Amino acid sequence: MSGLFHVLLAEDEDLVALVVAEILESEGFRVTVTHNGLEAIEADAADPADILLTDMRMPVMGGEALIRMIRQRRPDLPIIVMTGYSEHLPDEEPGRLTVLRKPYAVSALAPTVRAILARRTAPAP
Repeated sequence: MSGLFHVLLAEDEDLVALVVAEILESEGFRVTVTHNGLEAIEADAADPADILLTDMRMPVMGGEALIRMIRQRRPDLPIIVMTGYSEHLPDEEPGRLTVLRKPYAVSALAPTVRAILARRTAPAP
């Protein structure tokens, strides 16, 4: 099931982006890596993602602006915020926005993504 899903990753720290992408790809997800919010907006316009994983603090455009802009175009896109900072965090919204505070267990990342996407694709009762 997860092989059909496209994950858009916005993370400016190269090592973190590499590790997250490798973990998700090993679980069968297709991953597009960007290094700031502007790149993520452009990547999503060219190849729409099924879920966005974003850091909050990035150069050019941070996560807060990215979330605001992407919600204008795609209000139902699920988002996972991965951050080590505690100020200016968006409120969690079940199924729409999840916050993972760094350091988080990387083993929990793919199951979290899979669970959010499964809820979004489950048939209506």
